[in-house]
Amino acid sequence: MRLILPDSLRAELFVYVREALPEEACGFLLGSGNGETVRAAAVQAARNLHPHREDRFHIDPLEYAKAERICRKRAADGWRVLGFWHSHPQSAARPSAIDLEQARGLFASFPARYLYVIVAPNEPEDAQLMAWRLDEAGQAFEAVRLEG
Repeated sequence: MRLILPDSLRAELFVYVREALPEEACGFLLGSGNGETVRAAAVQAARNLHPHREDRFHIDPLEYAKAERICRKRAADGWRVLGFWHSHPQSAARPSAIDLEQARGLFASFPARYLYVIVAPNEPEDAQLMAWRLDEAGQAFEAVRLEG
C-alpha cells in the first residue's frame, strides 16, 4: 500500500507537532482512494485529551465528528477519514506498544484498516515521518510506502 502525502501537508504536520512540544500532537488524515493507493488531501489537528500528553494521546471524540463533517462536505471528491497522525516527541517514528494497543482496540470495535502516521520532530535535520497500518488480522503494524 502507498500513501501519497504532499509536501505541503508534511510541512503542516511538522508545524502542528512543533507547536505542541514537549507534548504529543495528534489529528486526522483526510483524503480519498481505496485499495493500494490513498491520497491525503488535508490534515486536521485535534485536541489531545490524555492526562499524560508528554508520551500519550487521546483524540477528543468531538474532533472526530468534525473530521467526518468535513469529509461529508467533500463526499463528491471521495473524501473520508483515512486515518490518524500523532507525534513522538522523544522517540522514533515507529509505533510503540501503546500505539499498537490503541490501534488493536479500535480495530476490535471498528475493523477498518486506518492509516497511522507518526511524526518524530527531533532536530530539523533528523525529523522523521512514517506511515503504518494494521495487518489484515488487526494484530501487528506494517509499514506503508509514503510518497510526496
